[in-house]
This record gives sequence, structure tokens and C-alpha cells, in this order.
Amino acid sequence: MIRRRQPHRIGLVLGGGAARGWAHIGAIRALQDAGIRPDVVCGTSIGALIGAVYANGDLDWLEEWVARLTWQTVVRLLDLRFSGGLLGGRKVIQVFADRFNGCEIRDLKMPFAAVATELDSGREIWMQDGRVVDAVRASIAIPGIFTPVLHDGAWLVDGGLANPVPVSVARGMRADCVIAIDLNNDILNGRDLGGMVADTPIPLPATEPGGDALAETSADAPPPVALRKNGKPWPRWLAPESDRATGTGDVRVSPPPSARVPSMLSSIAQSIDIMQVRITRSRLAGEPADILIQPRLGGMGIFDFHRAAPAIEEGRAAVETMMPAIKARLGME
Repeated sequence: MIRRRQPHRIGLVLGGGAARGWAHIGAIRALQDAGIRPDVVCGTSIGALIGAVYANGDLDWLEEWVARLTWQTVVRLLDLRFSGGLLGGRKVIQVFADRFNGCEIRDLKMPFAAVATELDSGREIWMQDGRVVDAVRASIAIPGIFTPVLHDGAWLVDGGLANPVPVSVARGMRADCVIAIDLNNDILNGRDLGGMVADTPIPLPATEPGGDALAETSADAPPPVALRKNGKPWPRWLAPESDRATGTGDVRVSPPPSARVPSMLSSIAQSIDIMQVRITRSRLAGEPADILIQPRLGGMGIFDFHRAAPAIEEGRAAVETMMPAIKARLGME
């Protein structure tokens, strides 16, 4: 039987990191297996999305959904546009909007907060009321990638610009023991600039009329060639490379860098990674967590949403490695 020597209000902090965020699922599972349930949860970007799903009691659904994602599915969920960001985010957020079904943050099963950044002022915004899907959509608005969100008269973008691992938010929610998950610890240890991150196929391939945007294809099948409506292929900078499109490979180890000139998306992704790492280290130095969990995800790009299985496993492994420290901090026997 697990006993605590003293009561703790546990805060779970889920950091940003785009597709690397699937590691949060494995981390939460490992905590649950150890009998640890947070009292509050907060997150930035993908961490806000997963935190909201978890607070809504839908983690099983999310894990099943991401397990079915293939490269082709991810492509179909992306809606290309050139106003405010490359992606509108409408299709992917609709999947979660349908699941939340108009749920308000106050109606979630545990206290929750999402972090966004006010574009004009740079202020950090803690979103603790209103519709869950609106808070999540604002928090995931990666600058240049997803379009900003207008909220209460201000344009909001990704919370990672201000607070990638929002320990301070958990403290503000009266958590006296904060378990934080940082997804960006080793992502600058070598990068494949020509891989999926660089050349993620943003345009939507042609689909049959009335086709299901979430229709699945075999994960083992080779990725199709994305063609424009005129039958010609998209430019190379927008086309995937087969070695990363299959979703194979170790998320813990980055592939060797490519000698090719980085593409536009590669430059954006790499710049976002650098920014996230620098800001994360600065914020955590001044606002440390009681327990910091850092999965090794250097080999996973920000658009590798189809590589959920290895990311989830790495998230679980990272928590299990830290479990003795977690139990000692909580006074668990």
C-alpha cells in the first residue's frame, strides 16, 4: 500500500514540443501505474492539448487515436494557407473540438491551465476559463506555422514563446510539488535537416470526394507521392523523404545532419527548436521543478506526429528512470 508522510498538492506540468508531445502520454501512464495522480495539470502548446485531454478523462481515446496516425493521415489533417501561418489548424483542432463537445475549463475533472503568448506585448497568458478547445488552440499556435488566435481582443500565439515548461503556472495553482516534463532537452544534439521536420508535406494530397480525412492506410505501406491538382509533384522542399515518412527510427538519437541546404520549413523548425531550448533552460533555472523529467527525443522532429509509439515509450521510460526520486519527494513507501 502506498502511503504519504505528508499531504502534497501535486502539479503536473507538460511542456511544449509539437509531435514530441506524444511522450507525455507515456509519462502520464507511468505515473498512473505508480499510483500518482496530479491534483492540477497545466501545459504549453502540445502539453496544453494533452493536459486538457487528460483532465477530461480521455487519455485512452487519445492514445488509441495517435496510434492510428500515419504519415498520410497527418498530411490530410494539415490545411495549407498563407495568412498568419502556413497551417490554419482547423482540421486537426476540429478532431479535439468534437471530443471536448463545448466543454468549459471549469467543467474538467481536475484544475487545468493552458499557456499562450500575447503577440503584441509578449505577455504570458494563463488560460483558466472559457472553452477548452479555444484555450488549446491558442496555446498550440506556433508562430509562422499555425495561425494566431484572436482572444478577448488580443492575438495569441504559442505559449512556448514565453513559458515552454510552465512550472510557475503550477505554483500559481497552489501546487507544492511540481513534476515537470521537458521535451526539448536534447533536441539540438545533431539534426537531420533534410528529414521529416524539414520536408513535411504541408499541402493536402488529392482525396476522393467524400473521403474521410481520418481514413487510415497501412503504416507499412510506402508513402504516396503527393501531387498537385495538375498531376505534377510538389516542389522538393514540400515533399517528404521516405526514410522518415515511414515513422521508423529511434527517437532518442538524432540522425546525422544532411549536407543539403536547409529548406524553408527546416529553417523554421530548427529556429523554433533553438528558441525553445534557450527559453526553457532560462525559465527552469529561475523556476525549477521539484522533479524534472526529460525524455530523450532528439531524433524526433516537430512534425513527426506519425511516430507516436516510440515517443510514448520514451516518455514512459523517462518517468520510470526518475521514479525513485519522485517517490522520495512525495514520501511514498
